[in-house]
Amino acid sequence: MSGAAPVAARAQPPAGGHPLMFLLFPILRRLLYLAIVLAVLAVGGELLARKLIGDAVTHAVEARIGAAPKIGFGSTPLLVQIAHGKLDEVTVSARGARIAGLGPLALTGTLRDVHLSSLTGLEGAIGSLNVRALLPPAGVRGLLTTRACVGSLPASVLEGLSPSPRIVVLPGRVDLLPAVGRAVELRLDPYAAGSTVRFELSALELGGAPAPQAELEQLRARIDCSRTLSDLPFGVALVSAKATDGALALSFSGSGASFSAV
Repeated sequence: MSGAAPVAARAQPPAGGHPLMFLLFPILRRLLYLAIVLAVLAVGGELLARKLIGDAVTHAVEARIGAAPKIGFGSTPLLVQIAHGKLDEVTVSARGARIAGLGPLALTGTLRDVHLSSLTGLEGAIGSLNVRALLPPAGVRGLLTTRACVGSLPASVLEGLSPSPRIVVLPGRVDLLPAVGRAVELRLDPYAAGSTVRFELSALELGGAPAPQAELEQLRARIDCSRTLSDLPFGVALVSAKATDGALALSFSGSGASFSAV
């Protein structure tokens, strides 16, 4: 019929496509947008949680060791751990740390089963923790150049060592030497006895020749090369003291410590 108004053509499904897919496409697109929004929110929440809890742990640790640590929370999403009421594992590392009058130390630690008693106050308790601290030769010198240790050596030995003895830390032992040469050599074996780091005199050489056993025994009875470590952070206790290549390795462990961001 001439002059009739044209009828609007209905949208047709794409050629070769199933009509049902054409109808579902807008719904699928909305679901995709929703998934993207939720993913962005989850990532944002994860980053915020790591920031807040990381700052709390950093503040608590720095207040006790005098150095800002690096904090890690492992590979498990932090929000998942928070939902379970605890952090499975928190790693800590720091340089320039000072504990119990020792330092600067290179320190690493692992905190396990960290329970968050207050998310708003960022407070909690640590199930268990293990700490390893490396004390360089300069710090070892501070342990040995005391009145009870080096200061109690016979004058003949002290003269050979010079006012500023050299410390060489080797696997299993610490050598106390003159600033130049090896006119006098004292070998000391470090170990832990309760909360005390002790150094046992194992050998003495004068001019390259081993001292007689009787003289060595007299020196052992005469000197006291030790340091008791008190006021350790988070209530940890000394477990071991071992000489490694270039540093004295101190190991500590503890449990049930609390922390707070304030």
